[in-house]
Amino acid sequence: MPESRSFLFAAALLVFPAALGAAGLEDAPEFVSAQQALADGLPGVGGVKAERLLKRKGWTRVETRQLATFAAEAWTRAEEGARVLVLADAYDLDDEAFWRGQALALAGDLPAARDALAEDAETARHPRTQLLLAQVLAALGENAEARDTLAPLLADAADAGLQKHARLLQNEIDINEGKPATGLSDTAEDAPTRFLRARTLLQSGQVGPAQEILQSVLESSKGGERMHQAATLLQAEALLRQRLVAEAQAHLLNFLDSTAESSLWVEAFDLLNHVHEEAPQSTTLPEGVLRWISSGNKAQQLPDPPPALAAATAEFRGHAMYLTARWLAEQKRDDEAVGLLEALIQSHSSHPRLSEAMSLAMEIYASHHSDERVMVLADAWREKFSRSSVPVDFAVGSLLYRRGDHQEAVEVFQNAANLAATLTERRRALFNAAVSAVAASDFTLYQSLLGQLEILTNTSATGVDSNDSAATLELEKALAQAAGRKPEAEAALRTFIRAHPKHPRFAEACVALAEWQLMIVPPRIDEARKALDNATTGKTALSPAQMQRIDYTRMWLSDAAGDLKTLVTQGAAFTKAWPRSALLPEVRMKIAGAYYRLEDFANARTEFEIIARDAPDGAQADSALYFAAMSASSVMSVEGRQRAVEIWEELAQKNGPLAVASRRQQALSERLQGNHAAALAALDKVLAMKALDQEERLATICEKAELLLLLGKTEPVRLDSAADLLDEFLTNHALPFLWKARAGFTLASIHHDAKRDTEALEACYNVLREADKTPPASPADYLWFSKAGFFGVDLLEASRQWEAAARLAEQIAQRPGDRAVEARDRATKIRLEHFLWDGPSPTPPKVLKFDEEPEKPAPAEKPAAKGTKKKAK
Repeated sequence: MPESRSFLFAAALLVFPAALGAAGLEDAPEFVSAQQALADGLPGVGGVKAERLLKRKGWTRVETRQLATFAAEAWTRAEEGARVLVLADAYDLDDEAFWRGQALALAGDLPAARDALAEDAETARHPRTQLLLAQVLAALGENAEARDTLAPLLADAADAGLQKHARLLQNEIDINEGKPATGLSDTAEDAPTRFLRARTLLQSGQVGPAQEILQSVLESSKGGERMHQAATLLQAEALLRQRLVAEAQAHLLNFLDSTAESSLWVEAFDLLNHVHEEAPQSTTLPEGVLRWISSGNKAQQLPDPPPALAAATAEFRGHAMYLTARWLAEQKRDDEAVGLLEALIQSHSSHPRLSEAMSLAMEIYASHHSDERVMVLADAWREKFSRSSVPVDFAVGSLLYRRGDHQEAVEVFQNAANLAATLTERRRALFNAAVSAVAASDFTLYQSLLGQLEILTNTSATGVDSNDSAATLELEKALAQAAGRKPEAEAALRTFIRAHPKHPRFAEACVALAEWQLMIVPPRIDEARKALDNATTGKTALSPAQMQRIDYTRMWLSDAAGDLKTLVTQGAAFTKAWPRSALLPEVRMKIAGAYYRLEDFANARTEFEIIARDAPDGAQADSALYFAAMSASSVMSVEGRQRAVEIWEELAQKNGPLAVASRRQQALSERLQGNHAAALAALDKVLAMKALDQEERLATICEKAELLLLLGKTEPVRLDSAADLLDEFLTNHALPFLWKARAGFTLASIHHDAKRDTEALEACYNVLREADKTPPASPADYLWFSKAGFFGVDLLEASRQWEAAARLAEQIAQRPGDRAVEARDRATKIRLEHFLWDGPSPTPPKVLKFDEEPEKPAPAEKPAAKGTKKKAK
């Protein structure tokens, strides 16, 4: 049975020191009225009146202190912890640590309450503060510290009321620890004592007498509502101890559905969760729980509920959300679980379950690699609760490790190890810290952590070959080195293989060594094959996952050897031997890829489509569909091209990572088939996509202009649209030269087709002038530069402007590239044919390579000095 939480904790919060009055306050009618309201059980009214008085001027320092202390007591009795904290921050209070601790405890922040109470240097002078600190420590499970704090109160008989509360609290600590409660009176009739006596009997297995006492508590008109509710919950626990699971569940559901307000919702829902786990059919949610999430329980259904009831309903709904999310998470229904947790986090920022809800949400998000949300929740958690937590540190540490922030991950896991309450938690945290240290190349720290882990491995029941032992850590280090392509990885893997042939992960080390051999350039095919053969000779039986990995790596080996036909055969054998393997999509991708490279497009298409059909939600599905379309279009059949366009349309509609590429392939396919209008529509869809990066956008605009040019041959109006598109495109002066040249050449072609050769010539000329500013720096740059230049020469020759054509050709020849000689020859030919040569006979030009600069002209000869004769040539 789970240990019950301290049912007396909140009840003890109602024990306050008597407020002292000052002479000035006693004479103020408003203060007398505030005191009367507090005495009449209206603490909120008393708090409002006291705060109104505080706003008046003229009070002495002592009066202000007493008035603020009175207001703090009133708001504490009203369970308005936030308003107490505001007062504590704004005014000096008598025994301020006590009030601040009360407020933080009411807000559910017990660690902060403990810190506020423990930091008070005068704690020993305030017995009630001591008692409150002991209660907080007990509620946090720090029982040894709670006992030490209670010791002086138990020995002090000056205040019998405080001593009684201290004794009851100590008895409850004993019961929570499974010890017999000492000092409980068998004749005392007060509700707390009888309740603890029932708990003692229940713990010792005397269910019948315990139930009788609980029934007497419930039939009594004394003890308060909280004590009656605690007794009701303990009755459910008694039924559960008798294995009456259905009766216990019905008892709890009735309590939860018929109680409008309670300070024991946490305990009640925890107990319901435990009962649900014990139920034979625990996968079915109890009737009514989903109704509680949306509208609260039956007792809370009022047409116009007062604020207090509305707040209680909201808290109740939050508990139902958290409980249901836990059940869903246990059933691996993570999407539904995290939806409820997010609703709780966003809607109930002060809920008692907020910390646990955020921790569970981080755990689920981390398992799905939703790193950004984990970090946001972790930051919000630390800001909200101002302390560390092992689950939070594990979630954040795992995230940092995956992101490559290994040094930060080390620090987080070390912090988790320091906070760990059990050896298992500490061992896991040290193991993760050491793995992170390896990834961070901090091998000095790694050795230190390894030493600590070896001590824990040797002193606990954990075997040396367990998943978080020192030997496993050595393997993790070797695997990390292999993943990082560190030269020492090979030796580390070989050392592990020699030293630990009985380790459960021996085969994994052999496979890693084989993969290492295959990744070397050139790959060591024979050594990799030997390592794979060695993987099957270990002293421990291979798991199905290890056997699958060995077979998969053999396929990789055949791929590296270029033996594609053997790869296809091995893949077929794998699919037959492991039809339910998680590696099946990757294996089929390898088979399909081999067929594609063998240019067996029909079989490649079949395999790609099988992957998409059998694993539509897998990571390979979209890639498989994409290449199925590529294979279909390569078959060169009408059906294949149509099917390819359909697949690309489907991928584009998904708006996934391949959406842009699919739209572009769709446009290309339509263009190659002569369907220019359909291709243009596809490009318009590409330009409307938000995922389009800048380079793709520039290329798509140019392709659109080229399609408009093609359509303009039969629809002249399209030429104006194309020209307008490129005119706007070229207004961006920051464009790289490639796009200026390509757009300039296309614009020239558009103007030429529109019978505007002067504008066409201008577009070509602009490209050459841009080359003066930014010379072509790549083969692609030069391609479009030369296209524009030669087209300009063609236009000038067509208009019989021979001199200008020759000059333009000479300008092209000045740029190094594979058409420079052609440009020089073209210029020479024009000049010779049209009698424009005014220099010596032409000599064959030097052929310039693309990256070669033209020769600089020889410096001019200096004039001879006066009095010297120039030597005759």
